[in-house]
Amino acid sequence: MAYTEQDMQKQMEQFAALRDEFSRLEAQEKALRRQAGLPEEGGEKMDMSKLSPEERRHVEEAMAEAGRAGEARAAQSRPARTASGPLPGAGRRGVVRL
Repeated sequence: MAYTEQDMQKQMEQFAALRDEFSRLEAQEKALRRQAGLPEEGGEKMDMSKLSPEERRHVEEAMAEAGRAGEARAAQSRPARTASGPLPGAGRRGVVRL
């Protein structure tokens, strides 16, 4: 199958949707960081030993939920597997396999 202009347009639409989703999530992260009193730019590791047991539990639940959401999103983005040729073992018509 040849790569067509329609395929390119479809990819560009998917890319735009992902870009919009990413910018929405970035804005949400910044708002949550401001609310928690953290710096807007992330990247620093959190010292879990300084947290109370309740805070630690909340952080672990949030990380688990984020992992599940990420896996679900990755599963949605995987292409469907399709057969590209004849079924394995399906011979030609009239041919006897020994």
